[in-house]
Amino acid sequence: MPLGSTDGTHGWRRAWILIGVLILIVIMLAIALDLSKTRLHLSPNYLHLIKALIILVVGGLISFVLERYLFTMAHRSEGRRSSLRFFARLLLFVVVALAVLAAFGVGLSSVVFGGAFFTVIVGLAGQTMFGNLIAGIGLVIFRPFDVGERISFVAWQYPMLMPSYPHDALKPGYNGVITDINLMYTTVRGTNGPPMVVPNGILIQALIENHSRSRSRRLRFRFDVPLAVPSRPVLDVLHEILGRTGYAGGAYVIDLGPTTYSVVVDCEYVSDGQPEDALKSDIFGQLLPKMVELQAQISN
Repeated sequence: MPLGSTDGTHGWRRAWILIGVLILIVIMLAIALDLSKTRLHLSPNYLHLIKALIILVVGGLISFVLERYLFTMAHRSEGRRSSLRFFARLLLFVVVALAVLAAFGVGLSSVVFGGAFFTVIVGLAGQTMFGNLIAGIGLVIFRPFDVGERISFVAWQYPMLMPSYPHDALKPGYNGVITDINLMYTTVRGTNGPPMVVPNGILIQALIENHSRSRSRRLRFRFDVPLAVPSRPVLDVLHEILGRTGYAGGAYVIDLGPTTYSVVVDCEYVSDGQPEDALKSDIFGQLLPKMVELQAQISN
């Protein structure tokens, strides 16, 4: 439920109180285990394992508290909430990982400053999981898109069949609205299907068109007309339609075949959220009656 300013303040207070209580519980349990390890006859390995499990459980609870209270404030924009959520998850992941290593007796100084640590990190960064993690950090820092924005992306990992003649070549792009950016994946709600979960490593190297940051769009399509239909009336009708709809552009004859010639419509328009198919349908809907009239005149 969205929180107002007063409820938002109480939400922050509740969140920090709960997080503080959870951290105190971890500290108290760790001290209790250390004090009672002799009486419980626990080996060091079992003791480290219990501490690590406690840290993992409490880390999960802290993550739930952050998601429940801190990331649902109404006064934050969707993009800022997404960035806050990402960095909080990343920080929590790193802290929990270091705490688990410390619970197993690995010194934090040797983990952070040891040469072997950097060697391992650099080696793992080339792997898929850590590559996605690093790419996610890049996406949040450089922000080619934010949550709630509509994008198209072209990636060589997801090939699509190119349209055949008489259509122009199209970029093999995927379209949708960004709904989440997490440590490994970005979720895109597709226009023609279920949500797409895309690895961050793919998006960081993809060609991205951010439609939400520019309302100016370009529409280009082509179609064939029988040679018996004169080209000049067809082009005049198309220019009239484009002028009436407010699209800046024109129509041209670009190809000639044995029985048909190809007409291309190339225009710019201010997007109001309609898909390109709806705009083409609008143009064709106004063009078809004129084409029928022209063909009727030719027949007579």
